[in-house]
Amino acid sequence: MKMRTITAFLAVVFLAGCGSSPKTNFYTLSVAPARTGHASISAPVQLAAVHIPPSLDRRQMVRLTNANSVAISETDRWSAPFDEMVRSVLSQDLAAQWPNGMVVLPQAPAPPGTRPLVVTIAQFGPDAGGTVRLSGSWALVDGTSGVVRREHNFEFDAGPAENASATAAAMSQALGRLSTAISAAL
Repeated sequence: MKMRTITAFLAVVFLAGCGSSPKTNFYTLSVAPARTGHASISAPVQLAAVHIPPSLDRRQMVRLTNANSVAISETDRWSAPFDEMVRSVLSQDLAAQWPNGMVVLPQAPAPPGTRPLVVTIAQFGPDAGGTVRLSGSWALVDGTSGVVRREHNFEFDAGPAENASATAAAMSQALGRLSTAISAAL
């Protein structure tokens, strides 16, 4: 009897181990197509920081389901840390619009007089209806004195984002719109 119980237990454990978990999909943000820029800046700029709320700054994709709740996907994930990916893509979007050498990429050494650009994101992602919203503010700081020279709020909608792939595309589009707005303001 004892041998049957052990055999049955081992069979159940073996069969449980044969189950498969859902496939994990990985997504990335993409750089917007190159555009002719508007910026007539006199000193290089470096995207020094992108501040993202902790509820959004995660490897899993996040969707706002209502005013007070979110859905966090365990199968749809970002291919890199979200804050780093946003910073890199936004920097590349800006570099595509500005004169050569006027955008110092995030990990590159900044020459003297480089002005830091700081972006603070309040909301970034799809809502329950699939509309991606990117909102927050940005500030351009004097590289020498640390005084804020320009400051703007922003809000952009993109979409629809009915699945994870469309969400990544709409979020990329929203970052492209932000880079265009920053360029126009400078």
